[in-house]
Amino acid sequence: MKVYYLLLLCVCCVTSNSDKESEDDSKRKRIIEQLTKTRTVIRDNYTLVTRQIATDVYTYRSYRTVSVIFYPIMRDVTDALFTFQSEELHLNNIGSCSPQDVIVNIKHGSYPAVNPDGYEFPKGFVDPTVRERIHTIELLSDGNNKTYSIRNPKPGNWYALVYLKWEDPRTQKVEQQGLVADCHTILYTDLQVKQEENVELIDCYSGLTIDYSRLPRAFKCISLDSSDPITLNITIKNTSVNNSEILFRIQSLSLPTEENYLVSCAFDPKLSNEQTITFKPYPNSWHYMQLDNVVGNATRYADCESYYLRYDPDEASNQTTLDLMRDDKGRFFTFNYGLPTTDLQDATSLVNLTSGEVKSLRFKVNQFLDIGGNLAIEISLLMSLKYYMGYRRELKTDGLLAFTDEDQFYKVVVCLDIGHASLPLESGRCRFNDHEKPALFVLNSTDSESIYEKVIIPYPDSGTWYITFRMFCDEIACPCRTSHNGTVYYVDPDGIYKNDLYVGRTNNTRQGESSCNATAVLSLSSTSCVNGRCSNHGNCGLNTFGGLVMSFCSCSAGYGSWDCSDESRMDSRAYMLVSVLLLTLSNLLFLFSIYVAVIRLYYSEAMMYTFTMVFSTFYHACDAPAQVAYCITRGNILQFGDFYCGLMSFWVTLLAMSIVNEKIRSSFQLTGAIVIALLTTWNMHSFVAFLLPVAIGITILLISWYMDFRRVRSMRYPRSYYTMYLPLGVAFVSVGLICYAFLQTEQNYKIVHSFWHMIIAVSVVFLLPDVKRNGVNPFLPSPDYFKSPFWRIFDRSQTPIATD
Repeated sequence: MKVYYLLLLCVCCVTSNSDKESEDDSKRKRIIEQLTKTRTVIRDNYTLVTRQIATDVYTYRSYRTVSVIFYPIMRDVTDALFTFQSEELHLNNIGSCSPQDVIVNIKHGSYPAVNPDGYEFPKGFVDPTVRERIHTIELLSDGNNKTYSIRNPKPGNWYALVYLKWEDPRTQKVEQQGLVADCHTILYTDLQVKQEENVELIDCYSGLTIDYSRLPRAFKCISLDSSDPITLNITIKNTSVNNSEILFRIQSLSLPTEENYLVSCAFDPKLSNEQTITFKPYPNSWHYMQLDNVVGNATRYADCESYYLRYDPDEASNQTTLDLMRDDKGRFFTFNYGLPTTDLQDATSLVNLTSGEVKSLRFKVNQFLDIGGNLAIEISLLMSLKYYMGYRRELKTDGLLAFTDEDQFYKVVVCLDIGHASLPLESGRCRFNDHEKPALFVLNSTDSESIYEKVIIPYPDSGTWYITFRMFCDEIACPCRTSHNGTVYYVDPDGIYKNDLYVGRTNNTRQGESSCNATAVLSLSSTSCVNGRCSNHGNCGLNTFGGLVMSFCSCSAGYGSWDCSDESRMDSRAYMLVSVLLLTLSNLLFLFSIYVAVIRLYYSEAMMYTFTMVFSTFYHACDAPAQVAYCITRGNILQFGDFYCGLMSFWVTLLAMSIVNEKIRSSFQLTGAIVIALLTTWNMHSFVAFLLPVAIGITILLISWYMDFRRVRSMRYPRSYYTMYLPLGVAFVSVGLICYAFLQTEQNYKIVHSFWHMIIAVSVVFLLPDVKRNGVNPFLPSPDYFKSPFWRIFDRSQTPIATD
């Protein structure tokens, strides 16, 4: 009957735990309901576009732990107002939840590529400062609202990453489930926008007549699918109404601001009521124009007269745009772009370049489908065979390098843009209207280290991308020098090197080339992670959130950064080896427990201690960093064995201390084995999985001691067990549990957990009562030990011998 009572108690405990889970779910629903009842105040002239309720927020470890929020923004929006409210869910009645630092990164076009853990982007990654701006919002999960406004945002899809502020995991405390407050952070967010209703639709290629008295005015038009400059003729009527100058601004995709515009200039309509402005548009895109009275001094703006025929017609006379073909590989974010070809194996393109020509190649990155990978752009100059064989220009008697027909001096400037094509400049910069920026690449035929360049763009923005090439010849007289080993040579117009000595400028010059041509090799590809892998130090995974997918690297063994190539925070190999040896060899102290259990005739218990030692040893050897790890089988099998045998060791030890007959003890052992297996499978990290069998075992122990004492009015075990061994064993276990539950951090884990192994192994020696023998040293075998029934199974005289 006692067995049935025990089973009933287990069912009650599990049922109560299920009730607890139901209570947690109910509490979560109540808080979510509270959030849903939160009524966002809709501002005047604003429209609520989207909202997301109770988004889960996790501590940042990698992009696997970030949550993604999607915000659609329409055209003609003058203000996008984001609202955030974060709270803590307290899912148990232990302790309290402190507000956490919640970080939100918002970006247009694709997911924000950030490194919250402080790692640098790997070499070869595009500089994040040259991409679309990432807006960062910080708030506390204290239930208070926080708003963030973006003025004149670009239309399209905006994406937000949400996570708890990164903290170094090496300094964080290892918390046991069920002993500390169970807190979970959730976020409510919505977006409301304000649209400009008074935007007139006009033709970009026709004149514009405006009444001075009706300023300010806003207009929009759509450009053709061409990069040719647009000449806009503006006529002002009623110029006598006001004396101030007129400020003209134009921007693509969205209304212009003080910081974002294609052209910003001022003119005085009283001097001339007709104004002609020339600008380069985004092909096939909406453009927004604003005209308003200048407030303050107009000299801080450019003069619109400077935009009249500003662009040299010869500059774009030989400009071509080619569309690249998409070569899809049928896997997440895996595709190539190249010039149309029937070759199924070659993913590169040969781009023929000629001086005086501007050549643009364009391709499209699709929203949702393509933005979750990494875009790699590789460009190289195709040199002569002698170049790759190591031949270099020869040094003449007078110190001048001879130029051959095969090795012309030229450079190729490459620009990369989204939505438009910039003009490459000989200075190595790219110009688009009034704006200049550094070129993506400057490839130089005279420098063997710069004929090849590569860049990786994480999470590329959706839209039409343009790669623009422009070639510049050596048009100046040029004495040149080479390095001492002849592998790199340079242009040096101020002097030459002769016999390793610098010689001043001489008359030994060579006439430059006014025209030249070359071929560039272009490779344009996208993959998950970086080339589909993570530098052999991590796993490439996919994070799916609300239908959005992004690839990420989950690094191992202390590696970090975007592609798991940064080893700056990785422990030395010697340190990792010492750590794994501590965690594994500390289990050898169980040999003492096994020895004591065997000599005291606790054979089942000794077997369980043996399995605990073996599984714990090999689990920690397998759970070590990859450089020193050793796995005899899958890690999840070893982990289950470690947790299961550890709990079973507590269970059989408590039963061994109880005063019950062998039949009842064997029934308890079998019942415990089944229940503990279920608990370990349910959640091996939960404190309930540990507390439940231990609490039941202690209850059985105390009840059996009480009933035995009540029946015989004397203690079952020797006095020394109650006065010395039992207190020592309980003290050891208590210290071990305190270390295991409260003192472990990631930094001291290998020391504290190794101490836990040793102290629990030693505690068994004092807790197992030596009652199956009489009058012997508890730590030594009895004189007739090897005559015991157990050892007779190895006695040949006990084995029946078959006879014919």
